[in-house]
Amino acid sequence: MSIAKELVMNKLYEIPDDLQDETEVLEGLYKLPKLERSKISAETEGTLSTSDVRKYFLNRHKKKTALTVKK
Repeated sequence: MSIAKELVMNKLYEIPDDLQDETEVLEGLYKLPKLERSKISAETEGTLSTSDVRKYFLNRHKKKTALTVKK
């Protein structure tokens, strides 16, 4: 078995058994790597407190850029 196929098979075992259709399984496969990267990022770079997030969005709201994406 190829390494790529083995990795996908291992990820399938991590997805909950109560999923109803193929779409939910695919979504689960799609989300797992993102969640793993987020967890690693939080562990290495730390996280923001609720007050830090509020200050950030309050400043963006004052500048009228609360819903714009930085490029």
